[in-house]
Parts: sequence; C-alpha cells; structure tokens
Amino acid sequence: MSALIENYPWLRSLWTVWFFLLFTGLIVWVMWPSRRQRWSDYGTIPLRERQED
Repeated sequence: MSALIENYPWLRSLWTVWFFLLFTGLIVWVMWPSRRQRWSDYGTIPLRERQED
C-alpha cells in the first residue's frame, strides 16, 4: 500500500496524459475527412422536418 501512496503523484500525472491522448484521438477520429460529412449529417437530424408517409 505504501508503494501506491509513494507513486500517487506520478500515477495522477500519467492518468491526465492518458486521458488527454484518448480525447485527442477521439477528436481526430471523428474529424477525419472521410467521416466528417457523416457526422455533419447526423448533427442535422434533429433539425429535419418529419416526413409523413
């Protein structure tokens, strides 16, 4: 248990870096040119008028 307490500051910094890399990867994946149009289309779904059959 003392080893965990001693390494806490280092592990906390590592968690921050890992989360930042994960967030950056997600943004890059979503905004990749081949996917950008698809996500733009998904974003306009609530604004479309309902088509009745």
